[in-house]
Amino acid sequence: MTPRIALLTRLYDAYNKGDFDAFAAELDPAVDWPDQIGGGRVVGVEAMRAFWAQRDGMVRVEAAPMEFTVLEDGRVSVATNQTVHNLEGRLWSDSCVRHIYTFQGERVSRMDIVERLDEA
Repeated sequence: MTPRIALLTRLYDAYNKGDFDAFAAELDPAVDWPDQIGGGRVVGVEAMRAFWAQRDGMVRVEAAPMEFTVLEDGRVSVATNQTVHNLEGRLWSDSCVRHIYTFQGERVSRMDIVERLDEA
């Protein structure tokens, strides 16, 4: 397992446990993240904290990585099974998406979502 894949494994584990501090420890301070709720992008760890709190007040999202691929440019593509439940536990969405991670040093600096697994 490469160091970046190990980092992403920790990131998904923290994400699914709802442990923002462990999640944020893997992020560059100026992280750039997609806002799947309001559209656009969330930039910076503190903005991510606010986004996380907003999301947790609306839905429960779990992301299970299925396959990691190191791309030629150093980014890592992760085929992910993503489920979304409402706060009462009712399933809203169960889909496969691809997350593309960019790194700054030893931390995630950007994440992009590709809806189809064959796109990267």
